[in-house]
Amino acid sequence: MRLKVADIYFSYNSHPVLSNVSFCLERGQIMCVLGVNGAGKSTLLKCLNRILEPHRGTVLLDGADLSSMNHGRIAQLIAYVPQRYPESGLTVFESVLMGRKPHIRWSMGGGNYALAETIIRQIGLEHLAMRPISTLSGGELQKVVIARALAQSPQVLLLDEPTSNLDLKNQLEVMELIRKIVKQRGLSAVAAIHDLNMALRFADSYLFLKDGRIYAVAGKEELTAETIRQVYGVDVELVRIGNHMVVVPA
Repeated sequence: MRLKVADIYFSYNSHPVLSNVSFCLERGQIMCVLGVNGAGKSTLLKCLNRILEPHRGTVLLDGADLSSMNHGRIAQLIAYVPQRYPESGLTVFESVLMGRKPHIRWSMGGGNYALAETIIRQIGLEHLAMRPISTLSGGELQKVVIARALAQSPQVLLLDEPTSNLDLKNQLEVMELIRKIVKQRGLSAVAAIHDLNMALRFADSYLFLKDGRIYAVAGKEELTAETIRQVYGVDVELVRIGNHMVVVPA
């Protein structure tokens, strides 16, 4: 599934938030959207699956325009993982099963239960399946939210700050899980993220937003300290440690 975004423009009232945002993303690839607070990262994700309706521009999946689809059909193709997950009395299994909702016409069939069980097992949540999600740790809950998104059987994953409020161990586990899923299932993933080093470690490409516009789109080999300085206003060095590039404030 190829994701192509062309000339997205969005404003709140008369205040422009996104202007002329365009990019392409192939199957099996993770793109991190980077920029300071208020740059438009979360707004961009919501425009991609039409939670917010762009004022101009198109979002295409393998050439099909999302503006011609209803929200039910979009939910079958694109799964959105928000920054915050609302509290509820659901168990882990019930929460993951709810991800099947876009595909259900009349009632929850046995195949939907089996798929939820498979996803829970693949993500390593079997021991938590009957636990209320209100009793989970931050890392456990984030894995449940990702599992629910996967239950939609999407072609594209949108992730808004998937590592926020997690400790280092859980940040690494969640990002490794996302990368594994994207590669194994041939999905496309767009993740808005603040942690530059997590982005450098796990993403294939980087989209830098500045004042609602694309400042740069770069692959691993094209990323420069100057781009980071221009976007974040901080002098940094890019240092290789083992197999990974690391951003170090100068």
